[in-house]
Amino acid sequence: MASEQVYKILFFLQSAAFILFIINYSQDSSLVLKPVRKLTDKKPCGCINGTREIFQNTSVNASVDPFRRGPLSNCSLYDIKKRPGVVMLTTANLAYVDVVLNMLESVKRVGICINTTVIAEDPKAYDILSTYAKGDPAVYVQRTNSGEMDVIEHSRRHRSQYYGIMNKRQAYILSFLEKGFEVLFTDSDTFWFRDPFPHFQGDFDMCLRGFTPTRIVKKTNFCAGFIYLKPTKATIQFVKAWVEILDSNKKKGSYPADQSVMNGLLKGDKPVHVNIKMLDADLFPWGPTFFNPKWQKQNHSTVVMHAASIRGHPAKLKKFREFGMWLVNVTVPPAPR
Repeated sequence: MASEQVYKILFFLQSAAFILFIINYSQDSSLVLKPVRKLTDKKPCGCINGTREIFQNTSVNASVDPFRRGPLSNCSLYDIKKRPGVVMLTTANLAYVDVVLNMLESVKRVGICINTTVIAEDPKAYDILSTYAKGDPAVYVQRTNSGEMDVIEHSRRHRSQYYGIMNKRQAYILSFLEKGFEVLFTDSDTFWFRDPFPHFQGDFDMCLRGFTPTRIVKKTNFCAGFIYLKPTKATIQFVKAWVEILDSNKKKGSYPADQSVMNGLLKGDKPVHVNIKMLDADLFPWGPTFFNPKWQKQNHSTVVMHAASIRGHPAKLKKFREFGMWLVNVTVPPAPR
């Protein structure tokens, strides 16, 4: 009789735990980000006036299996929930779709699960990336809603297209920051060897690497292609000013390099002082350093490589293949499933 009562109690506890698990997933609205398709003038609570609104949160569908793994990320909703309040963001037009997929494959092989948004800057890029990301709970592909760009890769001489794409990213970042998310923005031409998130710990507003061999912020030129931002008041004010300068220049037909504008603001402590944490350049090398045979012989424990200053898609592809870092075969759009 006593054993029968014990079994009844255990069954009741097991049932209650399962019900609580389902309720948790059905009510958690902070787990997954899903971009909206158009701009809106509505400001989320706490936003700074004048900011372009780009994304919104949606609730998780309770019918989705929280343990089902996605094809691009090999991650489940359960995995993503372990890193709440953080989003990884990248962008691409058709010319760099394969590079984005290669970067995501390197992230998958490291075993990192993070809520990821990929903004496609043209319809063809959106169609291809959406097909690959279909059913993946960790990767969301969104059409740009701030003006479509060309599908081809332009040289730096065509500033309206080359810098036109780069100068849109800051508004995307700002939208997430204003919602309280920490943002890791990464260019698509990065390759991940280890988990970078342990390097984003500590008291700072922005974490990024410099091109110049100094630890003095005002004497350092920083790279804007791999940057971790916390949603502090200083960070939001800084990125907002960054966006406004780029937008103001665009209205005048001018397209300054987003990175130059960022460095000018940092060196001038404008509009506010930003607490910077510098990434170790040997752990987060840029392309020319990483692909240098002499540097390779030093056996650095590279975390993430950014192929910055390896100019153009063909040159980047050649280097990735030469070093065994090209992990995908994307030559034609995948067949719809």
